[in-house]
Amino acid sequence: MYRVLLVEDEEHAATVLSDCVMRYAESRGEDLRVSWIRSALEFSAESHPADIIFMDIDLPGINGMEAAELLRTYDEETPLVFVTNLAQYAVKGYEVDALDFIVKPVRYNDLVMTLDRVLRRLRRTRGRTTAVQTHDGVRVVSLSDIVYVEALNHNLAFHLVDGSELVSRATLSGLEEGLESSSFLRVSKSCIVNLEHIRLISGDELKLTGGDSVWVSRSRRKVVLSTVADFLGGSI
Repeated sequence: MYRVLLVEDEEHAATVLSDCVMRYAESRGEDLRVSWIRSALEFSAESHPADIIFMDIDLPGINGMEAAELLRTYDEETPLVFVTNLAQYAVKGYEVDALDFIVKPVRYNDLVMTLDRVLRRLRRTRGRTTAVQTHDGVRVVSLSDIVYVEALNHNLAFHLVDGSELVSRATLSGLEEGLESSSFLRVSKSCIVNLEHIRLISGDELKLTGGDSVWVSRSRRKVVLSTVADFLGGSI
């Protein structure tokens, strides 16, 4: 079961979106529970547990982008989808790790593609962890918190979503064997990336959550681009 929260001030727009979500749930055999609130102020002031958030941007008072910025100060994980007719916010949306944008009026086919991506992310990362041996002891880390891992001499540096870094004496090949998640991909001889945290592909460079960039080796470029396209549902 996944909880879907709609933050939308227009009743008709909320009804259309809710109907599309429930139509998707029925067609896919998914258990999606939809709730609706009217304002970003209500979203910010009260607790509304959700696995997926659909946020209108053009809200009265605190707008959806401001609410999303507040959300990301304490929750970096919950998939966030903006529903808007304000296209100029698209680039800024990446700053709050928005998974997607849907343009109003919402069309069912657009929602299908978005929910497919959201549910793939939730299934790949929910409840999955790995043990990282550091000089302070063993740290249990959520796979979804790992942005990328790079080999440095005889150590591995785990770069996490909160900006911190864990150093472990291990090898990339050994890590690959222990990672069952299909969301991790080796992009060069010395680097493995979590596909969930790729924000932009520019030539041979991948820009990641948090602002870091890694380079794709020439020998790996074709398979990396193909794998990322498949992972994102052909959206690049």
